[in-house]
Amino acid sequence: MLAAPRSMDTIGKELCKEPFITYIIATVGETEKQKDSMRTSVQSNFQAIPARPSNLRQANARGLLQLLRAHHPCSKADLVRHSGLSAPTVSAGIAHLEALGLVDQIGEGKSNGGRPPGMLRFNATHGYMASADIGGTRLRMMLANLDGTVMARWSVLLGVKQKTPEAVCFLIAEGLATMCKQSSVALDKVLHLVAGAPGVTNVTEGVVLSAPNLVGWRNVALRSLLEFETGISCSIENDTNLAAMGEHWQGVAQGVDDFIFIAMGTGVGAGVFLKGQIYYGAQWSAGEIGYFGISGRERAAMHTDETGQLEQAIGGLGIEKEWQQVLLRPGSRAQSDLAGLRATQIFDLAKEGDGRAVGVLRHVARIVANMITDISLLLNVDMVILGGGVGTHPSLCRETDNLLQRNEFARPVLRSSGLGTEAQLLGAITLGLRQVEAKLIP
Repeated sequence: MLAAPRSMDTIGKELCKEPFITYIIATVGETEKQKDSMRTSVQSNFQAIPARPSNLRQANARGLLQLLRAHHPCSKADLVRHSGLSAPTVSAGIAHLEALGLVDQIGEGKSNGGRPPGMLRFNATHGYMASADIGGTRLRMMLANLDGTVMARWSVLLGVKQKTPEAVCFLIAEGLATMCKQSSVALDKVLHLVAGAPGVTNVTEGVVLSAPNLVGWRNVALRSLLEFETGISCSIENDTNLAAMGEHWQGVAQGVDDFIFIAMGTGVGAGVFLKGQIYYGAQWSAGEIGYFGISGRERAAMHTDETGQLEQAIGGLGIEKEWQQVLLRPGSRAQSDLAGLRATQIFDLAKEGDGRAVGVLRHVARIVANMITDISLLLNVDMVILGGGVGTHPSLCRETDNLLQRNEFARPVLRSSGLGTEAQLLGAITLGLRQVEAKLIP
């Protein structure tokens, strides 16, 4: 593997000194600029590797695969230059990757005067990733290849009887089979599935501790249920955390390592992204801002099977309740066709100049602005992203930002989600790709 026979201890020590492979984290689907910004040294990653030839071969193969995913198509000479490894080491590593079905030969490249180089490409169809976003009213799913290219999408509205853990797992299995059929992908080529749950989630154990917008979701071993139902290895995450990961990967938070993603839809929650990663807290409840109090209202005791005070006020149902109360006030024109407006429709009406709707919009924006100010005073993040069906409405974002601009400090950049309802699904895909990467090379 390395030049001359040496002791195993010497091999291990010198491996850490070699200008080794650059480690690429979640680079699939990135632009070259984004990839460059995400490269960091991995010399320290190899210090704990036992100095056995088999481990060195695996380390080389993994590093070469990461480089190939970042630069493909490229030649072996390119990989020698990028990795700092010798040509024989690169050739041996590529041969191993080809035998595993992870690399394709795609013909000759452009010659620079000598023999044209053979070009290599990462085989992104070697396997596939699935993601599921379990919402309070809808289940959404996505299927992607190992480059992060979306192959299929599927969604279904959740009826009352379809919100139990067992019913949701059955629907996820159904959606997975449907997407595989649509994209002509064999089910056994799906390597991993990541599901996002709308509640407090123990990521390590794969257990949803509570999800009050669903039915019967308390201490649900969702990972085990899904693996039994689908026969596929699974990971479980909080849905808003996944949205934050998605925005960091392909959305408005690219290159931003300290930000908060606030989801406003049926429920209200936040993904706390600090120092380049999700912050979970000591008991997995970091970001459960739906339980924040509202100024001027007495705070009740919090219970896991009940929604919180903030969510009751600015979640979709809370906004619609506020609107209905406005319509009942003395002097308000009685228009039965307005009573059933959804939250986003109320904001649309405000944009058209309806005074009652403008009042509701400003009421919600004040609560959101106060919440963002409080979070900023505690965490001092660079950016806050408003997401979800309600949170992404342009009128709400604009009105909230106007209020924040009055502050001299605790005034983060406010952005509307650039990924919309796909933020959670894309976050699940990038998380799954990282989970699978270690398993591609046995």
